Amino acid sequence: MTQVGRIEQLMRESVEGRRAQVVVLESGAGTGKTRLLLELMANAARRGFAVVNGALDQPGLARAVTLVNPRNGRQEDDRIGTLAGRFEAQLTGHLRRGPVLVAVDDAQWTDLALLNALGVVMSKLDNAPVLWLFTVHADHVDSPNGVVLRTLARKHRVEWLGPLEPLTGEAVAGIAGDLLDATPGDDVVALCESVGGTPQAIVDLVLDVRREGCVTVTDQVARLATGPMPTGISAAVEPDPGAPLPRPFVRLMQSRLRELSPRAQEVLQVAAVLGNSFAPQDLAEMLGERPAQLLGPLQEAIGAGLIGSDSDEFVFHREPVWRAVLDTVPELLRSMLHRQAATMLLDHPRGRLEAAAVHLVHCAVPGDQEAISTICEAAQRMLASSPQAASAVAARGLRIAPPDSSDHVALATTATAALVRLGCLSDAVDLAEEQLRVHTNTCPEFTRPLRTWLATALMLRGDTTAAFDVSKETIAVTKSRNAAEAEPCPELLLLNALSHNDHSKVLAVANRVLDVPGGPHSDDVRAAALNVRAMAHWRDGRLDAAMGAADEAVRLRGPLTRAWQCDPLWTRAWLLTRVRRLDEALAVAEAARSAIDTEHNGVLSPVPLALRATILLAKGDIAAAEADAVAGLAASERAEMPLYEPQLRAVLVISALRRGDLATASDGLRRLEECAPAERSQPWSGMVRVLTALVTSARRGVHAAMDELRESLADPDECRRLLLEDPSMAAWAVRTALSAGEKEIAEDVVAAAEKIAAGNQCYLTIVAAAQHSRALLDGEVGALSGLEDCYGDPWAAASVIEDAGTLLRDDDRDAAVAALNRAMAAYDELGAEWDSARVRRKLRRLGVRRRHWNHEARPETGWDSLTSTEAKVARLVARGLTNRQVASEMFVSPHTVGFHLRQIYRKLNIQSRVDLARIAP
Repeated sequence: MTQVGRIEQLMRESVEGRRAQVVVLESGAGTGKTRLLLELMANAARRGFAVVNGALDQPGLARAVTLVNPRNGRQEDDRIGTLAGRFEAQLTGHLRRGPVLVAVDDAQWTDLALLNALGVVMSKLDNAPVLWLFTVHADHVDSPNGVVLRTLARKHRVEWLGPLEPLTGEAVAGIAGDLLDATPGDDVVALCESVGGTPQAIVDLVLDVRREGCVTVTDQVARLATGPMPTGISAAVEPDPGAPLPRPFVRLMQSRLRELSPRAQEVLQVAAVLGNSFAPQDLAEMLGERPAQLLGPLQEAIGAGLIGSDSDEFVFHREPVWRAVLDTVPELLRSMLHRQAATMLLDHPRGRLEAAAVHLVHCAVPGDQEAISTICEAAQRMLASSPQAASAVAARGLRIAPPDSSDHVALATTATAALVRLGCLSDAVDLAEEQLRVHTNTCPEFTRPLRTWLATALMLRGDTTAAFDVSKETIAVTKSRNAAEAEPCPELLLLNALSHNDHSKVLAVANRVLDVPGGPHSDDVRAAALNVRAMAHWRDGRLDAAMGAADEAVRLRGPLTRAWQCDPLWTRAWLLTRVRRLDEALAVAEAARSAIDTEHNGVLSPVPLALRATILLAKGDIAAAEADAVAGLAASERAEMPLYEPQLRAVLVISALRRGDLATASDGLRRLEECAPAERSQPWSGMVRVLTALVTSARRGVHAAMDELRESLADPDECRRLLLEDPSMAAWAVRTALSAGEKEIAEDVVAAAEKIAAGNQCYLTIVAAAQHSRALLDGEVGALSGLEDCYGDPWAAASVIEDAGTLLRDDDRDAAVAALNRAMAAYDELGAEWDSARVRRKLRRLGVRRRHWNHEARPETGWDSLTSTEAKVARLVARGLTNRQVASEMFVSPHTVGFHLRQIYRKLNIQSRVDLARIAP
């Protein structure tokens, strides 16, 4: 709210310039003047102001000083002089201790003598840090008290602030939350914003919906009892627009509608049939009038706050307002108006098919082939740009199309495809299976697209065995492989499903695809096969061949690929991360995210988060990696897409280990093992074994860790795959094996690492990993020189420095201490407290005592408890920047900003951005 920011700025200027500031806030009844004044008083008290309160005392405020009440029976001038003297003495006493805020609410009702006395004191204390804050009702500015305020304004530096803006967002949520004693859900906030944004209107609505049982509270969140309200086209195709709206809200909107003239009501009702937004020329055509004839009714509706203008269209104030107005149109007449609108849109020179379909679902009857065909085509067109709209339109179309028709199959296919893209995978599977049962006797070629989308949903949901079975069935009935068709290729799905189970089988399928140059397969299928081949080359330790295959797959994919469920960009980002070309990997991950957003594939939203989290962890940004991993898990749950959950949980396990939080690491490992069961464990099995060994080593020691890894490290193929999981794994395995007294295992690891490096000399990280492990095995500290610059991974680089210090302990104590100090500083910079503590123990054995921190310990709460990054985020948010704007300024993701904000709120004991802005120094 701009008024709040300006008043808080004047508070600061009053203190810094030691000069009085005067503010008069003029606003109407019910707009929140008193609430704002009380918040400002509480804020001023937190800033060290003495608050002299002319309003009623409110519970929870800092102790306020009450104004001196005037005595009766004196002449007016004597009264003013006496009041001024007493009040000046009162303020002077407070000013000895600090600045003062004098707050007078509803100045139009204040005793005139008191107002004049305040004016006398203002003149005397003009050079003192006093902020005078008055509120006055907008309808009383010409009253006697208003005249006195304007006289004061002419004599002093007065800021006269205009009406308060309508409340939105967090302010609305705050009022509703206070009344409901719970966090209001999005729909509840939307309803509150729809009533005009004044506190009184919001309070009245919330009290009514609570009294009539229209909201339910679950897990401290207040939601509508009727369930979530659809939005956009999903709302536009609903048969009963008023069904989700609470009756108190409907009554309120109907009352406001009745306040309009009959002519304005009629125009607004027809406009509501056109949609939440409408073009004036469409409205004029529907009414058979000239646009000029709409001027009066539309201006009346705008003045009532029911509609506004947006570019070249008018738009209802909020969707609930539009729903409520549309609900006042009788159902039969509403259907006729929808038919009129559909005809008008279809007759348009450019044929507005999608908009017409939204109207046709309300008026078409079974057997209306023209309408059904229009709905079917429109839903298919919507699929690429708006899966939500496509799903809603196709679902309504299914109620109209004859069950035995090809249009019915096509609509079912579109609806299933849309649900898959949206991440409603269980709904997609249920719909597809139900429709396939309905169409048991339909020609298999007609149902093939529906089967492939069923297989897609099953695969993404993690049911890879079922996806494989459906894919095989679909291939068996496939007669055409037209690359222009909209559904995914069965062969492509087969490659994906198999890749989670049997490497040899999937590689055989991929080789059959690739071994026939110019064969019948599309570029998308070939790209999927190259993806498979890239991963096979990687597992064999042929990194250059893996990169080449991945690059070729990316080249084939095109800008908007049909192979969206296995984009080769993901593989390329994964490979680049493993060889620690992290900036390149981050750019590819961003390209993958952009492709997912462009193609509106919400089901894949966890994928770029998993890629980013892994990359950021390798770059040493633990907080950002954790933030993306947590966001990715939430996205996985929303999208019902668990395939990348193991990678996200792995990031959290490693982050917890580096922080030294072994309980969280162990719990994370348990969750990781649960989400990577045997039937889909192949891509993650090596990672799970590595993390199991790391956690075991931290909790139970090196011998227990070797028990976990011994069998795998002794097998050359398994050993190679484990070492390829992370470049630093080779050094860790050698260090652990030597500590456990198992030199033979250490020698096997070094041999495997050197064999990988020998075939991949162009990858410095891989070569450095082999040299690092050899130096540890041979105890050659000189061989470690310069390796920290080759890893491309700050944590691995710090481990090289630590190992150098460890090897120097017996021969050169001073050099060992210097190296260990460098290592500990590097770990501290990364927030790797577990590793830093280990180095500290090594230094103690060398007689060096280091404090846990090389700076004074931060307090647990308050501004001084914030890290430098948190403080920067807090300053930017307090300035009014959004999470996305802060992310752009700090070169991090919005999820990272959100992660830091949660820490800031906890440390400062606040609840919102508004609170943060008000207490920011």
